[in-house]
Amino acid sequence: MTLLKCPITFLLIVASAFASAAETKKKPNVIVILTDDMGYADLRMFGDSEIPTPNLQHLADSGVKLTNAHVSAPICVASRMGLLTGRYQHRFGVYDNVYSPKENRLWVRERTLADELKHHGYRTANVGKWHLSGNGRSMPWLLPGPHERGFDEFVGIEGGMDDFWAGTSLLRFQDGRYISFDAPKYLTDFFADEAVAFIEHNKAQPFFLYLGFNAPHAPLHALDDDQAVVEASWISPERRIYGGMIVAIDRAVGEVLNALNKHGLRKDTLVIFLNDNGGGGNNAAKHTRNTARNVPFRGHKFDLQQGGVRTPMIVSWPGTLPGGQTFAGLSSSLDIVPTALAAAGIDPPTDREIDGVNLLPFLTGGNNGEPHDFLCWQQRQWTRPNQRSPGVNMRTLHQFAIRSGDWKAIRNDQPIADSKAKRRSWELYDLSRDPGELQDVATEYPKITERLAIQFEDWQSQMQTAIQPASMNPKR
Repeated sequence: MTLLKCPITFLLIVASAFASAAETKKKPNVIVILTDDMGYADLRMFGDSEIPTPNLQHLADSGVKLTNAHVSAPICVASRMGLLTGRYQHRFGVYDNVYSPKENRLWVRERTLADELKHHGYRTANVGKWHLSGNGRSMPWLLPGPHERGFDEFVGIEGGMDDFWAGTSLLRFQDGRYISFDAPKYLTDFFADEAVAFIEHNKAQPFFLYLGFNAPHAPLHALDDDQAVVEASWISPERRIYGGMIVAIDRAVGEVLNALNKHGLRKDTLVIFLNDNGGGGNNAAKHTRNTARNVPFRGHKFDLQQGGVRTPMIVSWPGTLPGGQTFAGLSSSLDIVPTALAAAGIDPPTDREIDGVNLLPFLTGGNNGEPHDFLCWQQRQWTRPNQRSPGVNMRTLHQFAIRSGDWKAIRNDQPIADSKAKRRSWELYDLSRDPGELQDVATEYPKITERLAIQFEDWQSQMQTAIQPASMNPKR
């Protein structure tokens, strides 16, 4: 009997062939590119910047520009923990930069995006800044390193900041151990080389690359040729150096995209670009000032104003996502984990709460709603604005904030340790009219203020209680 005379047999064979093809089809690669302390307005597609970034412009033109994206914290460690888990880092007790096992007792139990993708056959690498196992070259490995958090490969700096010049001491995970070596060239360029090498070595299999630049975090170090590209004559020498650091980032992004194009991987790769927290500007802690511009937003790194938590974000996946589009829905770095898992065809975990949202339906136009009804933040304060609480250890003070639609409520200087302390009033801002958060309208809209306060307190009740750190090292 021929196959044509037995249609059921024929259909079963065809179905089996399609199923086999689906199983063997290469899953999309995932690349997350994270910059460090860059200002929201320092990319021309997000602000009026004098710094040329043609490769990042190309990335935006090939994908979707998210103009209402946020990070989960205004500081390095906490922001990275939220990004890599898709969960509010408050769920595991992180409210600041923390570096000890006591403070991270729950973080070590979390699973990262690298864990999830590696479990499903991805080759994974962290190139650049890690900062989740200690701070500085002299810091011992108090917490699990990248190789225990889902990353097959690591090369970069373990702490929060370092020199950019050739000769800077770096770490590489190789043959089951960490080895120290000196950077052979300017750090941003070296990280680009390592990222390209990883793509080259893994082009035949699905891979996840977490490329975490430490630029343009201080110290301000830039190559002369990169500074010369910033032609503006009116800027300060420091701003020119900062601009040169972003030029180097842009060149690195271009090299990554060129590597993908070279091997025909561009349409098979989801690329997400964003910054870790607000720019340090000229008013943040001295060791982190870098002339970054967050306009039109008020505040900077460390703050829960928009200047501290709003991030420029680009999502590009040619052939799957439309190019040259803008998405203004309320979104977050927490969304990266569920978005990447959805792109890879991996079901989200069911053993823990994921706070992020899969953005793909929103970015393709399949969902016209808002990804988030609201976003919340709680951060241990680094400064006491205007010294309003003299004699109070600033480590006992927290900032609260909640964003819902165009409304943003903030409460600063809230003592955490003393339950009898008088609560400060909530401030309320209408970001549609006041993106700089300059006019407090809480007394004009008391019902909205009350609603947001109740929402925040409900969210806060689901988070792990903040603990008082035994010691703090402010550098990141």
